[in-house]
Amino acid sequence: MPLIKSIKEKLRSELKGELLFEEPLSKYTTVKIGGAADAFFYPLDLEDLARAVRFCKAQDLPFCVIGNGSNLLVRDGGIRGLVIKLNRCLNQFQVEKEEGDTVFLSVDAGYSLPKLVEYSKQQGLTGIESLYGVPGSVGGAILMNAGTREGEIGESIEELTVMEATGQHKIYPKGRLNFEYRDLKIPRSEIALRVRLRLKKTKAEKVAEKIEFFQKRRHETQPLDQPNMGSVFKNPPKHFAAQMIEELGLKGVRVGGARLSEKHSNWIVNEGGATAKDVLALIGLIRDKVKEATGIRLETEVKVVGEDVEESARAVNL
Repeated sequence: MPLIKSIKEKLRSELKGELLFEEPLSKYTTVKIGGAADAFFYPLDLEDLARAVRFCKAQDLPFCVIGNGSNLLVRDGGIRGLVIKLNRCLNQFQVEKEEGDTVFLSVDAGYSLPKLVEYSKQQGLTGIESLYGVPGSVGGAILMNAGTREGEIGESIEELTVMEATGQHKIYPKGRLNFEYRDLKIPRSEIALRVRLRLKKTKAEKVAEKIEFFQKRRHETQPLDQPNMGSVFKNPPKHFAAQMIEELGLKGVRVGGARLSEKHSNWIVNEGGATAKDVLALIGLIRDKVKEATGIRLETEVKVVGEDVEESARAVNL
């Protein structure tokens, strides 16, 4: 249900950045699916972000942060509370220092991951080439420990600065960052602000060659010309989800406007008019078939957030 008028007025008076109400989240996800956010906020700066999280805590108003929406499925009923997007206020990076052939970069969480990979290519910095083509933000990539078989972003991180729900900053040194497969174990109430990356100098041609290899492979194997969420399922131990799905002959299976890609059996594409309900039904179908055939229950890599339409209709105004 929409926010009541008094909460809207308090948000408007408290926050300085752009604030939108009943904003369709399909505009902010790469799969072009998602219901509306009660309130959608672009903080003006870090202090504005701190005001927002303190306000939410005081009002018992839920909030969440989204990056570039590349590995995200928002349910059709949308998201209650405040959705925050950081790409306007946290979109810078700088070279902090160089030690021999090691370069340390300070990168804001809202900075574009593709731009960062392109910078590494131009400067001959190795360590994140395998992230070529991942369309997310740096913050999103960190929280999901984005990567491929060739490496993950967590391997290059030296330090992470976050904002707690009090608005205070906290620094995690490398030794306190618990990266796992497609996950970083920190409280979800904490907001990633900035990361220090450690990259190595090498010949620019070598970095360009690696990136060209990943670029060619992605274009050959992934349906990049259709709205998608990237890889849907995590790879189970000692298995590849795509191979398991393909061996069951499920490529091309459709539910509504959502189809399991003919090009990559671990990608679901929106062929037009797909809903989150369609996608979740297709995910359930695939999961059931794999479980029946192998005894293995696939876990989603895609983050599913928000409420179904039915739940949203039953929600009580804040």
